[in-house]
Amino acid sequence: MIREVLKNPDPYKAIKEKFNTMMLGLYDDFQKMVRHADDPFDMAMRLAIAGNVIDFGPQRQLDVMDTMQRVVHADLAIDDSSQLRRDVQSASTILYVGDNCGEIVTDKLFIEMMNHPHIYFAVRGSPVINDVTVEDAQIVGMSQVAQIVTTGDDAPGAVWETASDDFKKLLLTADVVIAKGQGNLEGLIDVKHTIYFLLVTKCDLIANRVGAKTGDFIVKKKDSG
Repeated sequence: MIREVLKNPDPYKAIKEKFNTMMLGLYDDFQKMVRHADDPFDMAMRLAIAGNVIDFGPQRQLDVMDTMQRVVHADLAIDDSSQLRRDVQSASTILYVGDNCGEIVTDKLFIEMMNHPHIYFAVRGSPVINDVTVEDAQIVGMSQVAQIVTTGDDAPGAVWETASDDFKKLLLTADVVIAKGQGNLEGLIDVKHTIYFLLVTKCDLIANRVGAKTGDFIVKKKDSG
């Protein structure tokens, strides 16, 4: 309705570009954090989760680096990262389902750290709120580290019921699926396939669903059953 009223297919375009640019400006700092970490995989993964906690709302100004530093040293309420690491190392194909602009920069860092030859990065099929699209992924250079695909849908999250057949086939055949953010968890939690959800829980309903509290940092493996 907003798109129709404004006669604008992407009302958040300027905001998305602003925060993609801002986070890209910090990319070298993020890379240094990973390079100097005792466990680079863990640090890159935590930065990806930290990207999901940054609030770009106009009422709140955040020191991004301070936020990232705090999150990367916080405890994970659910931590299946050791299994994720093993599965990534043995996988033939990986599907990484993106979430929002801005944080996509930390997703790129994590994917770069994985250094896997067959990673697909899924974006929305067309603009919705500040969710990442093909254009946004290209702006941050995601195509340098992964093959960009879409959900075939404009839902704010990968929603199984409305996603394209191509996306569903890719998800069900990927050896490892990583889904970022609460929207993707809501849309994929009931899919009968093993999926790793990386996020900060943002409401009591979803927190209770995964066995955590609102505001917790999560790496949760959902088995195929």
